[in-house]
Amino acid sequence: MKTQHKALIAGAAAGAVAIPIVAARKLNRRPARDIRSEPARAPSYWMATIPEIPPAPQLAGDITVDVAVVGGGFTGLATAYYLKRHDPSIRVALLEAQTMGSGSSTRNTGGVGRQLRGQESTDATQRGYELIRSFEEREELAFDLNEEVAALRLHRTLETIDGPDLVGDELARQIGSSFYQAAEAFTASSLHPGKFITSLVNANRQLDVELYEHTPVTALDRSAGRPVLATPGGQVTAGDVVLATNAYTPQLGVAVDQLLVMHQRVIVTQPLTDEEWDLSGLGHWSMRLEHGTYYTHTVRATPDRRFFFRHVLGHRSQEAVSWNIDERDIATGWRELLRRYPWLENASIDYSWLGVTARTRDLWPVLGEIEDHVYLSAGYNGGGVMPSHYFGYLLARRILGHADSDLDQLIRLPGEHPSWPPESLRHPIFQGAMRYRRLLDGRR
Repeated sequence: MKTQHKALIAGAAAGAVAIPIVAARKLNRRPARDIRSEPARAPSYWMATIPEIPPAPQLAGDITVDVAVVGGGFTGLATAYYLKRHDPSIRVALLEAQTMGSGSSTRNTGGVGRQLRGQESTDATQRGYELIRSFEEREELAFDLNEEVAALRLHRTLETIDGPDLVGDELARQIGSSFYQAAEAFTASSLHPGKFITSLVNANRQLDVELYEHTPVTALDRSAGRPVLATPGGQVTAGDVVLATNAYTPQLGVAVDQLLVMHQRVIVTQPLTDEEWDLSGLGHWSMRLEHGTYYTHTVRATPDRRFFFRHVLGHRSQEAVSWNIDERDIATGWRELLRRYPWLENASIDYSWLGVTARTRDLWPVLGEIEDHVYLSAGYNGGGVMPSHYFGYLLARRILGHADSDLDQLIRLPGEHPSWPPESLRHPIFQGAMRYRRLLDGRR
């Protein structure tokens, strides 16, 4: 292993001194914010419609481990799994603030890309995609990986697309919406996010990874030499720490300048009638992505023929991860759905939930060793299913001392990313942009 974890002294105390800034990595650390104030996350459709994952205990007491992983989503569970799979002798603890997979991992559309969002596919990202397929085959787990999904990228105007596959009345007929003027067709992949989380949890338990729920990390300290994590139930002293916290990373005071937290809301209807199903075109074009970067909407079919619609809420000051949904937010989402698919006017909503994504200005994730023995993977820009799993694998290999050219190619530390506007300006800028785009929507 990269460090001599077995020589750690159990019970090393966490000091109140801030972690020194490592100038070479340009990590501008801020004080951590109290993640305990976040309300309990209501389950998404993906979790509410499958058997419940057996709960994990809350950490009670101090522990010393070889590697501590913060975050029980796709990245964290993948990191812990590959650490123990490649070296069963090490002690790995995974700390989740609420319940496994309750964050962004089970609040997304379930699309699985073969590239980083906004980037071209490479040999490295193709290997990342293949790793998900091999995980399913090796563990003999089923999470509904579908590699032949007929998908559309929808454009509101002809000016943003060259050589469309569908336009005008024919596009409207095939998707049940006249809101768009053009579309490009492509073949996508998808999976069931809830089943994928369940598979990862089960695989970790088989390898004896220590899983802890309702164990938020409230501070990270390195004044004693090794990383020490503070939680309400006890301290965790570790040889290495992996922050698999994505949009929750700024709450730890890390990468605050590089990560912008955007809030989305998903609504899922009752199962469509046969007539509605035919009108929707979801039997053929079962996944639809709007062209754009921040103010976009996503549609997909669920396994039981429901209409899944994701819309943007916006940004909160201080990169807060909670959002109190009010009647205005509900009305906004309904209005944006009906502008696109007015025939859903009488549909009832069976499920709705909030999700967050972490965005970077250059559309490249923040990845690598940000301080000695502290690793970060975050900022997937709304396309994190593939990279979250692959980056967990790559970080596990690096911690275990294995060289990997893919990681060397994909690493981009916080100081290598352009910064977002200062926090005092960030919120009014992005909320103003959201209001402007909604105004344009209403004029179409």
